[in-house]
Parts: sequence; structure tokens; C-alpha cells
Amino acid sequence: MKATSDPLLSLRDWTLVRRVPDGEITLLDRINLDIRPGQWLAVLGANGSGKSSLLKYLAAEESPLAETAAIMFQDPDEQIFAASVERELTLGRRGLDGQGVLREFGLDGLEEMDPRLLSAGQKQRLVLAVALAAHPGVLLCDEPTSLQDPDQSRWVLDRLERWKKETGGALVTATCDREEATRADWLVVLQDGRIVGQGPAEELLAAPEVEELLGDGQKVRSVPVRIEAPGAEPLLELQGLDCRFTGPGDGFGNVDLRIGPGDRIGITGPNGCGKSTLLAACAGARRPEKGSVRLNGRVLYSRKSKDLGHGSAMLAPQFPEYLFTRSTVAQEIHLDPLLTKRDPAGFLAELGLPTSLSATNPHDLSSGQRRRLALGMVLVSDRPVLLLDEPTVALDRAGRSVILDLLDRIPAGTALVIASHDRAFLAAAGCSILTLTPKGLFPIGA
Repeated sequence: MKATSDPLLSLRDWTLVRRVPDGEITLLDRINLDIRPGQWLAVLGANGSGKSSLLKYLAAEESPLAETAAIMFQDPDEQIFAASVERELTLGRRGLDGQGVLREFGLDGLEEMDPRLLSAGQKQRLVLAVALAAHPGVLLCDEPTSLQDPDQSRWVLDRLERWKKETGGALVTATCDREEATRADWLVVLQDGRIVGQGPAEELLAAPEVEELLGDGQKVRSVPVRIEAPGAEPLLELQGLDCRFTGPGDGFGNVDLRIGPGDRIGITGPNGCGKSTLLAACAGARRPEKGSVRLNGRVLYSRKSKDLGHGSAMLAPQFPEYLFTRSTVAQEIHLDPLLTKRDPAGFLAELGLPTSLSATNPHDLSSGQRRRLALGMVLVSDRPVLLLDEPTVALDRAGRSVILDLLDRIPAGTALVIASHDRAFLAAAGCSILTLTPKGLFPIGA
């Protein structure tokens, strides 16, 4: 169904501010925007531009929308409450065929599982299922494919498009994804809280400000091929690793991997295959059911479920910003002994972030800004082994470039393992790419 002429919402010179101890922060400034039934409106913008703030306002109680709205946050953990997957879906929805919906969303067989134990992609699809089950007139989705593998990403976009056509509802998505923007009817471009362009998608996709956000070019790094000296000890060695959990294939087994100084390995695979579990096992945070992990000469997990005192590896989990514990960005930076003498403003500038954020609570940053800060701190940690889990989630094009630049600067002997759905990023980072399957790790296409 195409958008009708009667808007569900008209904002004219509208401004959104947030009160903070020192005064007010302007999140969105003089916004002019219409949302119409049957319309797919995609909001584009760099990290910190105001995309999430706009969607959260539209979902709030004080929203002037003339229809009920359901929202899908960028981080699905913010919306999960129940003790089981099926309960999360059916809570307050008597008569809903929970198992049928879960089957449609690729979550069948997980009905009794604690939703917090799902993979990130599975959580995101569960949250979308819950939002659709509310039968909203307006569906608000913040980066709805950011945690999905390529096949599931296409499925999610198809499902959103079908919902819009079948219900005539309005769909509003915040995104930095080209395919998502291409499917939309109307594009809105935000920059520093202001709309700098909007119009039909087919007309605006070629505009310079959109091309800058969605450009696909990634500079491929020239990473020297490591020549292993005879008898040299690897920095990280996995032998016969076997980890069991609920998911596609019930886990993985028979993983063998030998990583030496300077090696760069990219690990890909579908949602729920165990990429995060594998990195946790490498970091000493998750004991495998079988097999061994040797890290910088030390055999991990000797009679222990965790082994975190090795000092040889640093893991940036899928949401590394969860590790923030201080009240300001400057304090967070200075927690690392390697950064105690660094000027916080200068460090933020290296990450492409506003230097004024030094005095801001890190949890008040946008998702992409938090991700840049957390990854930047990991990449200067000077550990011989760095483990990055989905580092490009929530990052705009500029943020990805910053992380690639930081990877260029790590010591030549640092071993790097990156788990990611983003194969273009893995290639640009100079990684040899392997696929994780229930039967082990294999080269792409093997």
C-alpha cells in the first residue's frame, strides 16, 4: 500500500532537548517531518546525529503520533524481560500462536530458553516478533538488521516490507545500510540533530550527503604475510575445541586453529553458530566441553571454569560498552594504565569523536559513539592477542574507517581474531576469512 496524503504526524520547527546537571542538550533541532500511513521512511545519519533519539521520542507516551506505535531498540537486551523465549513473545497476548510465530522467525526449538542466552541476532528477531505481535499502526525499528547475518538480514527486510504492505502501517527505520535505504519510500538525512535533506528514496540515494553515509568503498589494507620461523610457538592455539549450547547444530566441535604473531583471522557464520562462544573460549572466559586452548604458551582452564588472569588477550565483546563503569568518558579512558597520561580530548579526536564528550557520561553517548570509544580502548591495550566480536555493529561508514585505521596502527606482531558478518570489513582489515560450522572452521567456499 502506498502512503496516503493524510499524515499520522506532522512536526514543524520542532526541537527536542534533554536536561542534564549543567543545563540542556539539544538532541534534535527545528525538525520538519511528516509520517504517513503505508510509508517506509528511513532515517539516515552518522553516529550521534539523532536517529535513535527521534525514534525513541516517537515511541514515548508524549509522542504526538495519531497511531499506536511499537519500537525495536538498537540493543535488544534493553527490551527483554521474561524468563523464556515463548513467554517473552506471548506476555499479555492471550491466544497468540507463540510456537507458530517463533517458527516463522527462526526461533523454533528455543521456546523454553532464557532469551538472554540467545545469540544477538536471535534476540533481535525475537524483539521484532514481539513488536509485530502488538499490531501497531506505526513500527519504529532502530538498525533492525545490524545483528543479522546476510541471509537473515534480507529476511528481516522482506518481513518488514510485507508488514507494511499487508497492514498499511507506517514503517520508520534508522539505518546506515544501503539495501534498507533502497527499499524505503522516503529518506530523511540527519546531521548533528538537524535534517539536511529529505525526499523520495529514488531521488535522494544519489545525493552527495547520502552517498557519503552509504558509500560502499573500503580501502583494502596491505598486511604483510607472516613467515613463521621453524619451531616458533603460536600466540593462540586451539586443538579439538568443542563447545555445546542451544542453537543451530547445538554448538560446534573439532575446531583447530593456530595463530602466530601478526596473523589476522576473520571468523564468519550464521547467527547462533557460536562465534561469540569461540572468542570467549579463546579469552579464558568460557571453558570448552572438549579440547584445549593454549594462549601465549599457557594452557587455559586447568581445573577452572574461567581463566582470566593470563594478561595475554583482550576481548571486545559484541557490546563492549557494557563494560563502562565510570561517570565520565575521561575517567573511563584513564582507567587503562596505558592511557593515564593521554589527553582524553586528543584520544577522542583520534577516534573521530567530538572532544567535548570528555565530561559526558559514556552511557549518554550514541550507540555508535560508545562502540568507537570501547573499541579504541581495546585496540591500544597492547595485548599480544586481540579478539573483536562484531566490531562494526552500530558504526557508520566513518566509524568503520576509524577502526580500520586503528588496526593499521597496532604492533606488527599482534595477533588479531575478528568475528563478524561483515565480510567486506574483514577483507579490508587484511583477514584470512574462515566459516564456523558445527563441524569446525573452514575456509570460505570449502
